[in-house]
Amino acid sequence: MSPIPSLLLLLIAVAVSSAAGVAGNKLKHIHLYMHETFSGANATEGVLLPSPFGANATFGSVGVFDDELRTGRSRDSPLVARYQGIIVATGFAEGPASQGHLTVASILFVAGEYAGSALSLEGPFVGFQGTLERSIVGGNGKFRMARGYYLLKLLNLTSPNSAVSEIDFYVLTCDPSYT
Repeated sequence: MSPIPSLLLLLIAVAVSSAAGVAGNKLKHIHLYMHETFSGANATEGVLLPSPFGANATFGSVGVFDDELRTGRSRDSPLVARYQGIIVATGFAEGPASQGHLTVASILFVAGEYAGSALSLEGPFVGFQGTLERSIVGGNGKFRMARGYYLLKLLNLTSPNSAVSEIDFYVLTCDPSYT
């Protein structure tokens, strides 16, 4: 028997099993608002290490953040998750389009239907204008083996020290028992 029919059968079996796995996945859309505070006693982000290249440089600076994710634009709306991570300035060239930042973050759900679960995020921020897209590369709990993306859009500066952004998460998980 020729190896071609056997190979063809193997490829069909792999395609069918892959399609069955994808069919069990559901796309989850989670819409939240991020509340950031830039300075003061209740700051939710800060620079840990300034750039080693001088006062006017950002390349090499390292910061941390622990922002609040709430159900609404108001600071009084229910807290659902924490957006925690690190950010490193990686763009060495001059100009806002070249000044990239690499971030690694977790969305830790503290209330609601996803309480106790987390999403893992990573990727670059290049410039901070318009809608930014980043990758969801994993998770745990109800987001076990998650993948997807999220969109972040600055809505307004609520004061010189704080801002509100809108975040839309689009998440696929691999375990259909988590719905």
